[in-house]
Amino acid sequence: MTQWYYAEGNDQRGPAEEREIPGLVGSGAILADTLVWRDGMADWEAAQMHFPELFPAGSPPAFDPVVANTAGRDYRRQSGMKDAFQQFFRRYFDFSGRSNRGEFWFWVLDNILISIAIAIVDAAFFGTGPGSAEVLGTLWALATLIPGIAISVRRLHDIGKSGWWLLLILIPLIGFVILLVWHCQKPDTAPNRFN
Repeated sequence: MTQWYYAEGNDQRGPAEEREIPGLVGSGAILADTLVWRDGMADWEAAQMHFPELFPAGSPPAFDPVVANTAGRDYRRQSGMKDAFQQFFRRYFDFSGRSNRGEFWFWVLDNILISIAIAIVDAAFFGTGPGSAEVLGTLWALATLIPGIAISVRRLHDIGKSGWWLLLILIPLIGFVILLVWHCQKPDTAPNRFN
């Protein structure tokens, strides 16, 4: 009997036998655009491609994918400066899932503004010029290093690329330019394997 796996939020569920799929569709665990996979498939694909009889054309989905998302994350939602700041620290060690352009670039803006404020405070307390300590700036850089890598990985996931592509940064200039272009790219409009 064929065993299927399916994406639920940021998690992989299964295996589920093929005879169990109609029940999972009926309960809302699998929607038309839920990614599914079984042995022999090269990549995850939408459930409606493999079970078209369970998703008749023109019929509305039984569940709203945003509401049914058990992780509580909607990759299509809008982000602002406050939300980006909160998500950055809430998802400190989260290297899975997606972060949209707003979440990423508003965090970059937040980080620039905070870094400027910290530099001013450092200069006021520790002076400027050679030999001056940048204590607060160093602490801020260390505190944001890991979540900064995590949000970059999630941004790559948002355009359907593996987080390992972040290693392009090790190639001087060219790697930075490629990553900059990718971080500016429009996200996948549909669920992808990183949902």
